[in-house]
Amino acid sequence: MLLMDDDQMTEIQPHKHCLVCGNSVRADENFCDELCESKYKSAQKRQQILFIIFILIMILILFMPSILKTTG
Repeated sequence: MLLMDDDQMTEIQPHKHCLVCGNSVRADENFCDELCESKYKSAQKRQQILFIIFILIMILILFMPSILKTTG
């Protein structure tokens, strides 16, 4: 890829950006360092836990009327 910079052509190597902080990384990597990778994995785990809690609450809300009807 070529980039125009004040009448000069500059070649930019193929790259991606870190999924956490946005720093430039090689095209075959997703994170700039281990800290960003651990932050990403931690956020993913937190998101999965919240999703499971959400599903459990929805199941409880859906079945609560039938549970209350049979017990009382």
